[in-house]
Amino acid sequence: MRTDHSTYADIRAYLKNHDTLLVPVGATEQYGSHLATGAELRLCEMIATEVGALTGFAVTPIIPVNYSAMFLDYPGTLSVSMATLERYLDEMCDGLAGQGFRHFMFVNIHAGSLGPIESVCRNLRRRHGAVGGTIDVFTVMRDVGGVEFKTRKSPSGHASEMVTSVALAKCPELVFMDRAQATESLRPFVDGVKTVSSGKVSLGKSSFSVFSDISDYAPIGTQGDPTGATAEQGHQVWNAAVDYLAEAARKFSQMSFQA
Repeated sequence: MRTDHSTYADIRAYLKNHDTLLVPVGATEQYGSHLATGAELRLCEMIATEVGALTGFAVTPIIPVNYSAMFLDYPGTLSVSMATLERYLDEMCDGLAGQGFRHFMFVNIHAGSLGPIESVCRNLRRRHGAVGGTIDVFTVMRDVGGVEFKTRKSPSGHASEMVTSVALAKCPELVFMDRAQATESLRPFVDGVKTVSSGKVSLGKSSFSVFSDISDYAPIGTQGDPTGATAEQGHQVWNAAVDYLAEAARKFSQMSFQA
């Protein structure tokens, strides 16, 4: 049930028997040379809505802007500070908790929101005795998708084969495959240290953080090779992820922190 597609009377009736709310947290940011800046946003909203329909749980409108400072070199990227994102989520969810919601599952699609979401969940617990948690859409897709991707280099990386396949399946109007390009390797910042992402490098058997921008190591804004993406792969990944998220949401709705 989308809360923005329902009347307050419908939501009041829902709260008589349920207290679970799915909150999709999206991002509007560069997504390589071949994906529209709204692709990530659209996918997050669609999967949360589909999971809500499958489970019967309430779903809020999507949070459209995230902490995306690592992509600000690319026109069209929208970004706010972590503090702004945290305050927005905190005030919104505090009001919803006052209405009776007690299980807040944040359906998240961007790493920049993890800290703010955790803080909000802990505040909701202290103020309202609520249960808060988050699930990462792309992690689930990678773990349960069951697809053998063509590229061996970062198939689930930023704007790579996995997400491009899903976008081809679910929002093809936002995909421009004639512009798709591969990033063959990520530029290392020093010999012996491998760049992993905008915030992680590996050295030997472990890793440490370096808060770079993606333009520092992958100028076209892509990690991996999206050129082999197909809608068929995308449908497989999407369906498996929806099933998993639905089961996770059902389990989450039954959780209690009280002994």
